Amino acid sequence: MNKPSVIPLLENWEDFTRENPQKDIYAFARWLLATREKEQKDPQKPMADALENASRVAVLVTRLQRYLALYVRPAVRQLGFTKEHEYNFLYQVSKMNKPNKNDLSKENMVEFSTGRDIIRRLIEKNLITEKPDPDDGRAVLLVLTAKGRKILEKSFELMSSSFTDFLGDLTGKEQSQLIVLLTKLNHYQAIKNGHVWLSYL
Repeated sequence: MNKPSVIPLLENWEDFTRENPQKDIYAFARWLLATREKEQKDPQKPMADALENASRVAVLVTRLQRYLALYVRPAVRQLGFTKEHEYNFLYQVSKMNKPNKNDLSKENMVEFSTGRDIIRRLIEKNLITEKPDPDDGRAVLLVLTAKGRKILEKSFELMSSSFTDFLGDLTGKEQSQLIVLLTKLNHYQAIKNGHVWLSYL
Protein backbone atom coordinates (compact mmCIF):
# COMPACT_ATOMS: atom_id res chain seq x y z
CA MET A 1 0.00 0.00 0.00
CA ASN A 2 1.44 3.35 -1.06
CA LYS A 3 1.93 5.96 1.63
CA PRO A 4 0.59 9.43 0.83
CA SER A 5 3.22 12.04 0.11
CA VAL A 6 3.65 14.80 2.68
CA ILE A 7 4.58 17.37 0.00
CA PRO A 8 0.98 18.18 -1.08
CA LEU A 9 0.01 18.54 2.60
CA LEU A 10 2.84 20.99 3.19
CA GLU A 11 1.81 22.97 0.12
CA ASN A 12 -1.80 22.99 1.32
CA TRP A 13 -0.68 24.13 4.77
CA GLU A 14 1.24 27.04 3.21
CA ASP A 15 -1.83 28.02 1.17
CA PHE A 16 -3.99 27.81 4.27
CA THR A 17 -1.67 29.86 6.49
CA ARG A 18 -1.57 32.65 3.91
CA GLU A 19 -5.36 32.82 4.01
CA ASN A 20 -5.65 32.08 7.75
CA PRO A 21 -2.80 33.56 9.77
CA GLN A 22 -4.17 31.99 13.00
CA LYS A 23 -2.87 28.59 11.79
CA ASP A 24 -5.47 26.58 13.70
CA ILE A 25 -4.94 22.89 12.91
CA TYR A 26 -8.64 22.06 13.27
CA ALA A 27 -9.58 24.87 10.94
CA PHE A 28 -6.95 23.57 8.53
CA ALA A 29 -8.52 20.11 8.60
CA ARG A 30 -11.94 21.58 7.80
CA TRP A 31 -10.45 23.77 5.06
CA LEU A 32 -8.59 20.80 3.53
CA LEU A 33 -11.73 18.65 3.46
CA ALA A 34 -13.73 21.46 1.88
CA THR A 35 -11.02 21.94 -0.74
CA ARG A 36 -10.98 18.23 -1.58
CA GLU A 37 -14.78 18.14 -1.89
CA LYS A 38 -14.71 21.16 -4.19
CA GLU A 39 -12.06 19.51 -6.40
CA GLN A 40 -14.10 16.30 -6.61
CA LYS A 41 -17.23 18.21 -7.59
CA ASP A 42 -15.41 20.02 -10.40
CA PRO A 43 -15.52 17.68 -13.45
CA GLN A 44 -13.18 19.97 -15.39
CA LYS A 45 -10.31 19.68 -12.92
CA PRO A 46 -9.02 16.21 -13.98
CA MET A 47 -9.02 17.34 -17.60
CA ALA A 48 -7.23 20.57 -16.71
CA ASP A 49 -4.67 18.65 -14.65
CA ALA A 50 -4.03 16.23 -17.53
CA LEU A 51 -3.56 19.13 -19.95
CA GLU A 52 -1.14 20.84 -17.58
CA ASN A 53 0.80 17.60 -17.11
CA ALA A 54 0.99 17.04 -20.87
CA SER A 55 2.23 20.60 -21.41
CA ARG A 56 4.91 20.29 -18.75
CA VAL A 57 6.08 16.93 -20.08
CA ALA A 58 6.19 18.30 -23.65
CA VAL A 59 8.36 21.22 -22.56
CA LEU A 60 10.69 18.99 -20.54
CA VAL A 61 11.07 16.40 -23.33
CA THR A 62 11.78 19.15 -25.88
CA ARG A 63 14.42 20.70 -23.64
CA LEU A 64 16.00 17.31 -22.93
CA GLN A 65 16.15 16.63 -26.65
CA ARG A 66 18.09 19.88 -27.09
CA TYR A 67 20.44 19.01 -24.24
CA LEU A 68 21.05 15.61 -25.83
CA ALA A 69 21.90 17.32 -29.13
CA LEU A 70 24.46 19.46 -27.30
CA TYR A 71 26.12 16.32 -25.92
CA VAL A 72 26.04 14.33 -29.14
CA ARG A 73 26.74 16.99 -31.80
CA PRO A 74 30.53 17.21 -31.28
CA ALA A 75 30.91 13.44 -31.65
CA VAL A 76 28.67 13.41 -34.72
CA ARG A 77 30.78 16.13 -36.36
CA GLN A 78 33.98 14.30 -35.44
CA LEU A 79 32.64 11.21 -37.21
CA GLY A 80 32.25 13.22 -40.42
CA PHE A 81 28.49 13.78 -40.42
CA THR A 82 27.00 17.20 -41.07
CA LYS A 83 23.69 16.41 -39.34
CA GLU A 84 22.53 14.07 -36.59
CA HIS A 85 20.00 12.49 -38.97
CA GLU A 86 22.79 10.90 -40.99
CA TYR A 87 24.21 9.19 -37.92
CA ASN A 88 20.72 8.17 -36.78
CA PHE A 89 20.05 6.48 -40.12
CA LEU A 90 23.36 4.62 -39.98
CA TYR A 91 22.64 3.47 -36.44
CA GLN A 92 19.12 2.31 -37.34
CA VAL A 93 20.42 0.27 -40.27
CA SER A 94 22.66 -1.57 -37.81
CA LYS A 95 19.68 -2.32 -35.53
CA MET A 96 17.06 -3.21 -38.12
CA ASN A 97 17.14 -6.41 -40.15
CA LYS A 98 18.11 -5.18 -43.63
CA PRO A 99 15.47 -2.43 -43.89
CA ASN A 100 14.24 -0.93 -47.12
CA LYS A 101 14.28 2.82 -47.70
CA ASN A 102 10.65 3.31 -46.77
CA ASP A 103 10.88 1.43 -43.46
CA LEU A 104 14.09 3.22 -42.52
CA SER A 105 12.49 6.61 -43.19
CA LYS A 106 9.46 5.68 -41.09
CA GLU A 107 11.71 4.44 -38.29
CA ASN A 108 13.31 7.88 -38.15
CA MET A 109 9.93 9.64 -38.57
CA VAL A 110 10.91 11.67 -41.64
CA GLU A 111 9.29 12.10 -45.03
CA PHE A 112 10.33 9.51 -47.61
CA SER A 113 11.94 12.17 -49.82
CA THR A 114 14.07 13.38 -46.89
CA GLY A 115 14.97 9.83 -45.95
CA ARG A 116 15.93 9.02 -49.54
CA ASP A 117 18.35 11.99 -49.62
CA ILE A 118 19.98 10.94 -46.34
CA ILE A 119 20.32 7.35 -47.57
CA ARG A 120 21.90 8.59 -50.80
CA ARG A 121 24.53 10.54 -48.85
CA LEU A 122 25.35 7.50 -46.72
CA ILE A 123 25.74 5.37 -49.85
CA GLU A 124 28.02 8.01 -51.41
CA LYS A 125 30.17 7.90 -48.25
CA ASN A 126 30.32 4.09 -48.59
CA LEU A 127 28.76 3.61 -45.15
CA ILE A 128 25.78 1.58 -46.36
CA THR A 129 25.04 -0.29 -49.54
CA GLU A 130 22.01 -1.63 -51.38
CA LYS A 131 21.29 -5.32 -51.83
CA PRO A 132 18.48 -6.83 -53.92
CA ASP A 133 15.49 -7.98 -51.91
CA PRO A 134 15.19 -11.75 -52.53
CA ASP A 135 11.43 -11.56 -51.87
CA ASP A 136 10.75 -8.56 -54.13
CA GLY A 137 12.72 -8.05 -57.31
CA ARG A 138 11.72 -4.36 -57.47
CA ALA A 139 12.97 -3.50 -53.95
CA VAL A 140 16.41 -3.13 -52.39
CA LEU A 141 17.56 -3.67 -48.81
CA LEU A 142 20.07 -1.56 -46.91
CA VAL A 143 23.06 -3.05 -45.11
CA LEU A 144 26.17 -1.66 -43.46
CA THR A 145 29.51 -1.70 -45.24
CA ALA A 146 32.75 -2.53 -43.45
CA LYS A 147 33.46 1.21 -43.28
CA GLY A 148 30.00 1.83 -41.81
CA ARG A 149 30.56 -0.75 -39.07
CA LYS A 150 33.94 0.82 -38.26
CA ILE A 151 32.36 4.29 -37.97
CA LEU A 152 29.67 2.91 -35.64
CA GLU A 153 32.24 1.22 -33.41
CA LYS A 154 34.13 4.50 -33.17
CA SER A 155 30.90 6.36 -32.40
CA PHE A 156 30.18 4.13 -29.40
CA GLU A 157 33.53 5.10 -27.90
CA LEU A 158 33.00 8.81 -28.56
CA MET A 159 29.43 8.93 -27.27
CA SER A 160 29.65 6.69 -24.24
CA SER A 161 30.52 9.54 -21.89
CA SER A 162 27.93 11.81 -23.51
CA PHE A 163 25.09 9.38 -22.82
CA THR A 164 26.32 8.83 -19.27
CA ASP A 165 26.29 12.59 -18.65
CA PHE A 166 22.84 12.85 -20.20
CA LEU A 167 21.37 10.58 -17.52
CA GLY A 168 22.84 12.90 -14.89
CA ASP A 169 22.63 11.69 -11.29
CA LEU A 170 19.74 9.26 -11.79
CA THR A 171 20.26 6.03 -9.90
CA GLY A 172 20.12 2.69 -11.69
CA LYS A 173 16.60 2.14 -10.36
CA GLU A 174 15.48 5.58 -11.55
CA GLN A 175 16.98 4.96 -14.98
CA SER A 176 15.03 1.69 -15.25
CA GLN A 177 11.82 3.44 -14.19
CA LEU A 178 12.40 6.17 -16.77
CA ILE A 179 12.95 3.61 -19.53
CA VAL A 180 9.74 1.79 -18.60
CA LEU A 181 7.69 5.00 -18.67
CA LEU A 182 9.21 6.32 -21.91
CA THR A 183 8.81 2.91 -23.60
CA LYS A 184 5.16 2.78 -22.54
CA LEU A 185 4.54 6.30 -23.85
CA ASN A 186 6.40 5.59 -27.10
CA HIS A 187 4.39 2.40 -27.64
CA TYR A 188 1.10 4.24 -27.07
CA GLN A 189 1.99 7.01 -29.52
CA ALA A 190 3.26 4.56 -32.13
CA ILE A 191 0.01 2.57 -31.99
CA LYS A 192 -2.12 5.72 -32.05
CA ASN A 193 -0.28 7.06 -35.09
CA GLY A 194 -0.55 3.82 -37.00
CA HIS A 195 2.93 2.35 -36.88
CA VAL A 196 5.06 0.51 -34.37
CA TRP A 197 8.73 1.32 -34.69
CA LEU A 198 11.80 1.03 -32.46
CA SER A 199 10.75 -2.53 -31.66
CA TYR A 200 14.36 -3.43 -30.79
CA LEU A 201 14.39 -1.16 -27.71
